[in-house]
Order: sequence, then C-alpha cells, then structure tokens
Amino acid sequence: MRGFMERGNMWTILAGAITGLVGATYLGIKYWSPWIKYDLQFFWTVIFNYLIPMSKDIKRGRLPINRFEETVKKHRDKTMLVYDNKTFTYNEGNARSNKFANAALSLGLERGDVVAIVLANEPDFIWTFLGLQKIGVQMAFINFNLRNESLVHVIKVAEPKMIFISRDTDLQNPVSEILQELHGIPVYHFGESRDSNFIPMDSIIERSSNENVGEDIRKCIRMKDNSLYIYTSGTTGLPKAAYIPNEKLVKGAWSMAIQNLCQDDIVYTALPLYHSSASLIALGNVLRTGATLVLKKKFSASRFISDCREHNVTVVHYVGELLRYVAATPPSSSDTNHCIRCAFGNGLRKDVWKIMLERFKIPHIYEFYAATEMPVGLANINNIVGAVGRMSPLLKFSLPCEFVLYDKENEDVLRNKNGLCVLAPLESSGLLLIKLDERRRLTFEGYKGKESERKKKLVFNVIRHGDCYINTGDAFTRDKDYFVYFSDRLGDTFRWKGENVSTTEVANILMELELVSDICVYGVRIGENEGKAGMAALTLQTQPENLSLKVEQLNSIAEHCVKQLPAYARPRFIRVVKEFIYTSTFKQSKLKLKEEGYDLNKVTSPVYFLDCKENNYKQMTPEIQKDIDSGKIKM
Repeated sequence: MRGFMERGNMWTILAGAITGLVGATYLGIKYWSPWIKYDLQFFWTVIFNYLIPMSKDIKRGRLPINRFEETVKKHRDKTMLVYDNKTFTYNEGNARSNKFANAALSLGLERGDVVAIVLANEPDFIWTFLGLQKIGVQMAFINFNLRNESLVHVIKVAEPKMIFISRDTDLQNPVSEILQELHGIPVYHFGESRDSNFIPMDSIIERSSNENVGEDIRKCIRMKDNSLYIYTSGTTGLPKAAYIPNEKLVKGAWSMAIQNLCQDDIVYTALPLYHSSASLIALGNVLRTGATLVLKKKFSASRFISDCREHNVTVVHYVGELLRYVAATPPSSSDTNHCIRCAFGNGLRKDVWKIMLERFKIPHIYEFYAATEMPVGLANINNIVGAVGRMSPLLKFSLPCEFVLYDKENEDVLRNKNGLCVLAPLESSGLLLIKLDERRRLTFEGYKGKESERKKKLVFNVIRHGDCYINTGDAFTRDKDYFVYFSDRLGDTFRWKGENVSTTEVANILMELELVSDICVYGVRIGENEGKAGMAALTLQTQPENLSLKVEQLNSIAEHCVKQLPAYARPRFIRVVKEFIYTSTFKQSKLKLKEEGYDLNKVTSPVYFLDCKENNYKQMTPEIQKDIDSGKIKM
C-alpha cells in the first residue's frame, strides 16, 4: 500500500496512468483476461487517490509536519485525539507539541540529533513525535517491552543524545536497571520518578513557549534525510534499527487515501505507536486529513465493539491477532451496532476475516503487506478474503518485483543453468523480491550500524545479469486473477525427511481441533538427523494446571494429523504452554521455544513425542529422550 513510488513529476504519472488504463482495456479486449477489471480499479484508486498527491508532496519537499500545521489552520477546534476519556483539539495538540519543540531546543537539541523515546500509547508520545519533527530531530522508537541486554542494544545502536521516558513507572524501571550501561546518556522523564538520576521534563515544557517554531529550522531538511529509527520485531534475535527517511513518512501519511480517509473519519488503534503501522500509517493519515484518532493504551476484545460504538469509530486499525480475540468473544445482539465502515491491517486469518464480515458486518477489510524496512508494500483494495494485494503483469510496470523459487535447505534462491533466478508459477509459493530502482525511488536504506545486514537482504542477477533486488524474506502464492496471498515467512519453515514443511500450514490445520486455543509451530534439531523436526506448542481451550494432555486429547491430535497432514509434516513433539510470548506487533516469538526444544532439562512441563510406528503421541522420559537423541528411536 505504501509502496507505489514516485515515477517522476505529476504529468509523467498522469500520462502513465492514462496509458495504463488504455493498455489495460486493450489487453482485456484482445485477450479477454478477466483480471483486467481489477487492474482498472487499481489504477483508478491507487494512482489518482494515492500516487499522484503523494508524489506531489515529495517533489515539493512538503514534510508531514508541514502538512500537520496546515491541518491545524483548517481544523483548529476539531477533535484530534481521544485518549482515556480525554479529548484534545488540533489547536491544543499543536500548542503542546510546540511547547515540546521549544523545550527540546532549550536542552540544546539541534537538527540531526537523535533522541530515544521510551513511551507507551499516550498523548506524550504524539506531542514528542510532532515536537521533534518541528525542529528536525531524529527519534528512535524504543519498544518498552524490552529488558536488559535487548534494551541496552536498541538504545545504544541509535547513538542518542538523550532519552525521553514515560511517566509510567513500569516503563521507567527497566531503564533504571540498565542506566550504568548507557554511559552517561541523560534521561528525561515525564511525570514523577523514583530514580534520582532522571531529570524532570514537565517543568521544562511548562515554561516553554506554545508558539510555532520558525519554519527556517526545517528549510534544509531533505526527503532523503533520516527522520526515525524503527526497529524490526526481533522474532529471531536482537532488533535492528531500520532507517526511516522523511520520504517514507510522506508515503505512510498518504497510504490510507486508497480507503478515502477524510476529516470526518474516526480511526481506532490499540497497536503500539513505536511501530510503523500505528505511527506512520494510522497517526500519519489522521494528522494529514484532519480526522480523529481514538488511541487505546491496551486492547480489550470484550470492549472492542462498545468502544467503537461509544466513539463513533469509522475505521479500525488491526493486526490479525487482535481481531482473532474479538472473534472469540461470545456472540451478542450488539455485534453489528457500530459505525465501522472499514478495517485496515495485516495478518488476518481467513476464518477470522469471514467472521468480521458476516458476524460483525464490517463491510470492507483492507489487508496489506508491508515491512518497516522495505520501500514498498501491497494492499488488497478489492475485499478478496485472504489476499494481501495483487500483482499482475501490468501492475509490475508500476512496482517491479518478482516471485521466485527458493531452496529452503540451502536458504537461497533457486537458479537456472544461466545463474538467474527461477520464477515461481501461479498457484506456487514464491519468495517476493523487489527491484532496486532509483528512477522509481525504490531504495533500501537498511539498518543503522548493520551494513552487513543490509547486504544480506540484496539478491543479484535475478532476471538479468547485474540487476539487484531486495529479499523480503516472505513467500506468497498468486491465483489466476493475480491476487497475492501470504504463504510463509521463510525463516519459519523447516526441512524434514527431504521435504519442506510450512509452519503456517501445520498451525492452521491443528487449529481446527476444538481443544486447541492457540498454537506455535517450529523446527527443532534431533541429534545428527538432517534438517529439523516439527514441534508444536499449544495453549488449550481448557488449560490444565500441570500443562499436561490427557490420553484422549493426544489421540485426537494424532488422528487429526494422520488425516490432514503428510507424514513428514506431522509434529514429532508436542508440549502445552501457559501462554505465548509476543512481539510488539503481536507476532509469536519462537526464539525461546526453539532454544528449549524437547529438552527435558529445559522444559519443566510434559513433552510428548510421536511414536511413528503406532502413530500416536506418548509422554517422553529422560531415557526416551536419550534414545531419540542417539537415533535408537527413529523419528
């Protein structure tokens, strides 16, 4: 959605759009391709609503903060933010952010400096975000759930001049614990603090002016200059700080134009603002249009519909896990008593998608695919259940990309005899590669302090010798109408018995069992065996205190696996967990589960192994574990 980049000036784009429309119509008539109608809708919606105005802002150097100040002039007394039963108008929001900008200047911050902010979903985050943009100071959005080594890492890698921290003591405490490792970086706190090493910020802000700072401070800021550091989710290791230049802020702030977002909309989000989806897209589009943001610090599935009804929410921002929680709530006669016209987000399962459409009567769902560090994304504007977007032969002229076959065993793309990548056919899973193209402003900034990680993301000699593409790390399938469906995150697959196993596929099948509440599937190594065997961690609808499974439950799982999964894909090990660890974007973190594996020295709850001869699951003992590790018991 955010990714269809500038291709030149406005007239070039317009000419390209008209050419595309004419070409699409011609191709449709000549070859009678049913999918052409979707291309026509795409060109009309995306190019005219999004691409042209977004490109115009980039060409003119109109920063999102300039857009916000224009919005303030138009909608001074309109509600900008609703938070915890408090409301703030655009005029109040601008005044508060001005106070913060002037306070930051008084602290000696200058354009180009970096500040690490440790803030939750709270008004202070927004005033800080806007205030520092006003003076051209970069921000590092810190995930406040991190602790110890991870927290030290994400702060230090950004090389901040200072740290601003929440008034919430639960967020202050982790920073206090690592303060000595930060080597003198000053920490300023909002509200009260029990740490005498922290410096109070409220008094500095209170005595600062609420007048706009001079725009001359920002006159030298370019679109390619970095504005933020937003961190990757860290599902497999320490988070990396992705560069977010001003240009990407502009693209994010226009992305919801394809949903016709306007000043009359009220947007709901409970996702963390330190993630790009909430800050760059949800907040960015609200500030551009003059809409209203309903910001929740914590998400409540049971109160979701009533919250939306209370605040007359028209647009919902989601990740799949949140709506899955909503779908699991007991049906109510008030499920459809709301004003929601659409929802936008990613990671929505097909079964939950259908529940949102049918039970809750949310008329349109805009599922998108994007990654913080990627220059582009996809969006499903057609309400096709399960799709994250489209990529037809015609659309590839706007977004040059390829879906290629991938060798999961060697963790590399498959190549033909000429050394070029092998394209994935329709209906087959293919790794998405995005072409680097300066003409279309398709660039990849990479990660701060991690140039080697940037190089790992690049794939050369894809279609022609000498070309260069970005490896998204994600695989997709495409149907006959070129709708794109997320298949798997390649790091989440494993190879067993000479076959590739999709963790997503196995998880979806096991989720069909009534006893299962949630599931996480991953690969674990067994002794000297080649590849990895499947292991599934479960939470149950009725969770036992000792995290054990009954014989009938084990039999039910085994029977279902035999019925639904090929032999190589059946999990070799099963365990029950009390709860899963999630990243800030509500993705399951598999790192700890993979490290523990089936090792009874690390796992305190029962582990069950698959008796391949009898096709049922049995509880593992230390003796059995030794026999499995040695190969005496064949898995």
